[in-house]
Amino acid sequence: MREILFRARRIDNGEWVEGYPVKYPSGKVVIFKECGEPPDILLRCEIDPETLCQYTGLNDKNGNRIWENDIVSCEHEKLQECDPAEMFPFPDAIKYKRNYAVEFINTGGNFGYRLRNKSIHFMLTGNVVYNHNIEIIGNIFDTPELLKGE
Repeated sequence: MREILFRARRIDNGEWVEGYPVKYPSGKVVIFKECGEPPDILLRCEIDPETLCQYTGLNDKNGNRIWENDIVSCEHEKLQECDPAEMFPFPDAIKYKRNYAVEFINTGGNFGYRLRNKSIHFMLTGNVVYNHNIEIIGNIFDTPELLKGE
């Protein structure tokens, strides 16, 4: 079963909290989070709705949950340019890292989560996480400078 979970920053102390959001007719938005201690109860925390992020259902290479609006480091490989006559043995690939923001999209043929950095973007899938050694390094609210200069 797919886990549907959200997180947001609490208004009272700025701490990130995970749970299930509810918006009241008054406009107030809260997250109900599991207490984790007996008896099993839900704690209500008022949140900043601008920081509300959904869990993508994927985890990074360290097992951390990847959330919408996270900033991730993605490892890429580029083949070295060389003379075709000298292609054997194959030259080592050049490895480099680039940072991307995780965002939700719903545009015609694309629906889901993608990685975006300026004009570079591609869909976020389990294969991408595995093949590119994706690692969470921050989020757009706490560390937006991680996307600058890329």
